[in-house]
Amino acid sequence: MWPFSRRNKAPHLQGPGRPSQPATQQVAPKRAVAPSLSKPPLKLVPLSDEGRLAVVGESHHQDALRLVAGGRACGTTFEEHLPATAVLVPEPENSWDRNAVRVDVLMGNRPLKVGYLSSTWAEDYQPELLKLRAEGALGTCPARITGGGAKFYGIYLHVARPDELHDRKEPEDPVVAKLTGSDVLLRSAWSCTVTKEENHQDVLRSFAPAGKQEYREVVASLTFCTIESGKYRGRRAIEVRLGDRRVGQLTHAMTERYQAMVERFAEQNLVVRCEAYTTKTAKGVEVELLMPRDPARAVR
Repeated sequence: MWPFSRRNKAPHLQGPGRPSQPATQQVAPKRAVAPSLSKPPLKLVPLSDEGRLAVVGESHHQDALRLVAGGRACGTTFEEHLPATAVLVPEPENSWDRNAVRVDVLMGNRPLKVGYLSSTWAEDYQPELLKLRAEGALGTCPARITGGGAKFYGIYLHVARPDELHDRKEPEDPVVAKLTGSDVLLRSAWSCTVTKEENHQDVLRSFAPAGKQEYREVVASLTFCTIESGKYRGRRAIEVRLGDRRVGQLTHAMTERYQAMVERFAEQNLVVRCEAYTTKTAKGVEVELLMPRDPARAVR
């Protein structure tokens, strides 16, 4: 039996408080045999990670998340969030939700339950995951653990939409995903925060997620602007645009990281674009960019 399967326990028969056997019975208690974790019958298959998806129910699994995080606080920025590997386990036998998809995190070879996909998304993902299980496999994807310390731990997934789960392609270029006559589309490797969105909510509202969407995929363009206030006033920052309208800028640190790359493409009269996504938060609509991890490779 694959160790990700749920184990039905009888609490009243376990632990120090369980009732003792009558004296007339001479029944030796059965010892549970732990399943082998080294050679599970279901193989693990990486899914396409071109997307981001929230996990729900983490508050019920804080012990597991704390164990994976080693008790550390995982901060509030992408760089501080702790990388992990998640496994998506379809649960059509779940009595609460026949469309359920459980989220486990691997700690070494050990799976730990940390939550579920929301019911609206599970309904879309489960059929594809069941097809994979019928082939003797479970899907995995990168994940990031958040919070800790004085806050609850949380977790989110980097996974493609249901109809794109199996579109996994090895990148030929670590920086450029697509190059046309006038545009360059950057490779999506990691998430990059945008600042100053609060000043551009009138534009961002038209790019907000709709309906049951937890995020909305968009394409941003990158150019330069001048920092208007603060410690770095008067210096350049990378400006972020959606639909050719300003929606924010990168931090000074992120501008330094990507400045040479954007300058080099601009010198070639190329419009620099990258995939991005918007989310709704208590502060309004926010946007996050998906950028290449090693921009230095773009400059030769």
